[in-house]
Amino acid sequence: MYKIIGADQKEYDPISGDHLRQWIAEGRVNANTQALAEGAAQWQPLSAYAEFAEALGIAFTPSPFPGGGAGSFAPSPDQILAQDYNLDIGSCLTRSWELVKNNFWPVVGVSALVLLLSGAVNQVFGLFTRPAVQDIISHHRISPKAIVIFVIVGILSTPVYTVLIGGLLKYYLKLIRGEDATVGDAFSGFGPSIGQLVLLGLVQGALTNLGFVFCILPGLYLAVSWYFALPLVMDRGLGFWEAMELSRKVVSKHWFLVFAFLLVMGLVSACGVILCCVGIFASLPVGMVALLYAYEDIFRRQTT
Repeated sequence: MYKIIGADQKEYDPISGDHLRQWIAEGRVNANTQALAEGAAQWQPLSAYAEFAEALGIAFTPSPFPGGGAGSFAPSPDQILAQDYNLDIGSCLTRSWELVKNNFWPVVGVSALVLLLSGAVNQVFGLFTRPAVQDIISHHRISPKAIVIFVIVGILSTPVYTVLIGGLLKYYLKLIRGEDATVGDAFSGFGPSIGQLVLLGLVQGALTNLGFVFCILPGLYLAVSWYFALPLVMDRGLGFWEAMELSRKVVSKHWFLVFAFLLVMGLVSACGVILCCVGIFASLPVGMVALLYAYEDIFRRQTT
């Protein structure tokens, strides 16, 4: 038996698997419809249940993470590029809040640990930019030397953040897929994918920073277009350039919608700063998890 959430965002009483297959055939539900199996604790899309794969016309792929957990539909890059996608900002945010609320202290604790470590790294890199900042304050102008320093430090620091955030994203993804997530997963960026993550950080950081230096719009376009490159490397094991290109091509189909989504999630995360900065340890995970739900919907659960 399964409960489902309809297109009207209302929860419907448990129905049988056969009944659900009939609804799939009638087009009343699809691969993205959220369902809760009897006895389960985590809502998942119908595409995450192997028993509905044939009715949905998709290939069910077991979870890529060791230790089991729910599987889901994992289309190839060519399949992803050949289809369009639906991005429901409200749905992603609602699911994110439910996940964070149901795993509040583990999520807040792990997120705070990674964020504090990132802050410590930021302080180290700040030692190199401090002379440039002091020069700007004393002379009331930004010199070419200061610009060069900021660009170089920005390029070199990005790979460190990429490795740290990559592990945190994997931790969130395992929670989303109903798998056991541990503190070790939050630092899995230092595992086999570290080489590609470092290259991703270097190349993405360099090109994005150069885009912002020469003109704000190219930098903004690239930053949004490459947003999903990091989860693609961590989740699917893609090479850094393949991940960047796949992310760019997919996002370009609805660039302004993804940009609006990032703005909304940025505002959600910023709410924590308003709450004496402490709230960021809760609001930032909500924003990041919502974006990973978008990743799931776009890159794993769409059907043609």
